[in-house]
Amino acid sequence: MSTAPVELEVFSDVVCPWCYIGRTQLRTALGTFASEGGQVELRFRPYLLDPDQTGPSRPLLSKMAERFGMQSVEMLGRVTEAGASVGLELRMDQAIAADSRPAHQLIEAAWSAGGIAQQSAVVDRLFAAYFTDGLDIADRDVLTAIGEAAGLSSAATLQALDGAESAAAVAAGLAEAAALGITAVPTFVANRTIGIQGAQSPEVLREFLVEAAAPEGPSDAPL
Repeated sequence: MSTAPVELEVFSDVVCPWCYIGRTQLRTALGTFASEGGQVELRFRPYLLDPDQTGPSRPLLSKMAERFGMQSVEMLGRVTEAGASVGLELRMDQAIAADSRPAHQLIEAAWSAGGIAQQSAVVDRLFAAYFTDGLDIADRDVLTAIGEAAGLSSAATLQALDGAESAAAVAAGLAEAAALGITAVPTFVANRTIGIQGAQSPEVLREFLVEAAAPEGPSDAPL
C-alpha cells in the first residue's frame, strides 16, 4: 500500500440521513484502513440537500407529507431502520427541517480553526442534534452551543455565523461540488480522481480507499 495519504473529501449535508449513516460507515472503514497502514487526510465539504429550504424551520414530518403524501411515512420508516442497523437512533418524527447553510458555515469555521479533529466534532454534533435531539440547526443558540461543545471559542462561532469568510467558504465548496458533477450525497472523493456515492458499507469504503492509495493509481470509478 502506498505511504502517501489519501486526500478524502466527503460532500454531505447534516440534514441528510444517508450522510449520517455514511459518516458512521466511514468511521469503521477508516479504522480498518489505518490498521493496515493506510493514511487519510479527511475533510467534510458542503452540499445542500434542499437548496430551496430558506424559510422558517418546521417539523420534517409536515414537510415530507406535503411533498410525498402517505409515502413519506414508509420512506422515513426505511431510513429509521437503516440507521438502527448501524447503531444510530434516528428520531425522524422529531426532526426539524431547517436551512443548513448556517450549519455548513460552522463546519467550515471548525476546519479553519482546528482542522479535521474540530471539524469532525462539529459535524458529529450537528448530525446528533438534527436526527436524535430534534433541535433546530438553523437556530443561532443551538449552533453556538454546538460550536462551543466542539471546542470552538464563542468568538469563532459568532464569526462563523455572521462573518463573510465562512459564507464564502461554503459558497466555494458548493461551487466545487457542482463542478465535480455531484448531484447526490454522501459522495466520497479521493485525490480528486475517483469518487463513490451513497451510504456504502465499511467494506466497500475500505476497498475504495485501498484503490485510491494504490501506487499505480485508481483503475476505475472516475469522477
